[in-house]
Amino acid sequence: MSTLDASATARRALFYLLTNDTDDRRPLYDALPVEHPVYRDASGTWMVSSYRLAKEVLNSPDFSNRTPSAETGALQDTAGILDMMLFQSEDHHHRLRQVFAPLFSRTRMASLRELVQADLAALFAQIPDPARFDLVAQVAQRLPVLTICRLLGIDVTDTSRLVAASLSAIRLISFAPLRPHEHAQAVTQTMAFMGELNGYMPGVLSLIRAGDTPASPAAAQQGATATYRELLVNVLLMFIAGYGTTMLSIGNTVSEALRRPGLWRSLVAEPASVSGVIRELMRVEPVVHILIRYAVRDAMLDGLSVKAGERVALLIAAANRDPAEFEAPGEVRLDRTSGNSLAFGAGMHGCIGVALARMQLEALFAALIERMPNVALERDANPYLQEGCFRGYRELWLTNARSPSPAA
Repeated sequence: MSTLDASATARRALFYLLTNDTDDRRPLYDALPVEHPVYRDASGTWMVSSYRLAKEVLNSPDFSNRTPSAETGALQDTAGILDMMLFQSEDHHHRLRQVFAPLFSRTRMASLRELVQADLAALFAQIPDPARFDLVAQVAQRLPVLTICRLLGIDVTDTSRLVAASLSAIRLISFAPLRPHEHAQAVTQTMAFMGELNGYMPGVLSLIRAGDTPASPAAAQQGATATYRELLVNVLLMFIAGYGTTMLSIGNTVSEALRRPGLWRSLVAEPASVSGVIRELMRVEPVVHILIRYAVRDAMLDGLSVKAGERVALLIAAANRDPAEFEAPGEVRLDRTSGNSLAFGAGMHGCIGVALARMQLEALFAALIERMPNVALERDANPYLQEGCFRGYRELWLTNARSPSPAA
């Protein structure tokens, strides 16, 4: 994409970025932080591609992820989506985070890692043709739902049905442009899914109580409690975020690694570097390309006046490629001494499941390196998936040449 194309795209950016699933965004995201660090697109939305400004907005009380109509009570929220910690102010978000923290303790992560490794062994064994296969269909769509069900204490035999039932909820939190009838249908289907999750709540609550850490009783005394409705809605969030974002992360990180044959060879030679490489891969190709915020009150943004209620779109995928923050931003470097990826957000709304997501990716890369060191990306056969602010691959076809025999 040329500089001229980047400028033309910038004028209609938000709708384009939330809906277009055919393009390679890398040239656009490389250009925006330099040419358009902050501007207003055709819809009047403030578009922020500067890393510094994006982080400033994420950490500022002047901006919220709740729409002005939600704050005034004018927005109908039949499904209770606004009760998700994702859309809560600082105090409420911290309270809900404390309630669910026991699910993500180090002890739980360690036990889940063993199960993830066993699941991966089974999934790779089930690939019909290891010489050429779709990683999304064979692994990425299966591993995360197994993991999130184990995290929540849900029977793994129910995974296929639960994934199908959860897709409408993903649409509701994705900021995808929906027509009124599409939104109504998504709400109805989400409420039906919540009804299914309700049956699993006793097990979830038991895991939360069993996972209490020494700090948890003190946290409870300070108000780390939740209504049953909040608990149910946030279990919904755990499910759809744990499944959807990790599924897309698998495709994004593996694709990015295999686009760089030298990087993949170095991983095969030195598997211990996987953790650092994954952090960089998630920076250059995050699942959440955009975060939406609204001005709570009149505010200044790099000298520009943002009025209360105006929408601000943080182009995370562009900010993560901002050369003002990252030297050679398109490269994967393990020796970076400055700049933290915004792939999992920042500030109080940093993702609660970051350790779980990274653990699955690290286990997957280790399995690929061990079982298929000669795996390669089949180019031009991998369509993108765009669901609002989420971006990844519908399919990711890989080829796997057999390792040469010692005699060769």
